[in-house]
Amino acid sequence: MRHLALLLASTVLLFAADKPAAAPAKVAPKYQEGSCCDKATKRGDKCNHPCCVKAAKVGKVCDHCNEPVKK
Repeated sequence: MRHLALLLASTVLLFAADKPAAAPAKVAPKYQEGSCCDKATKRGDKCNHPCCVKAAKVGKVCDHCNEPVKK
């Protein structure tokens, strides 16, 4: 009886560990499509416009080049 319980517990743990991880949530694009920042990111660079550099220093995205979507 003890071996059966151990086998059952091992089987449950095996199947629980075999489940794939949940897919990560889709992240909204950081930059507006076609903006200078978007083009630089696609090239693998950082945008070097003064307004974009200033916004990046404070951890934001330039509102002048990447206008927020109006609802």
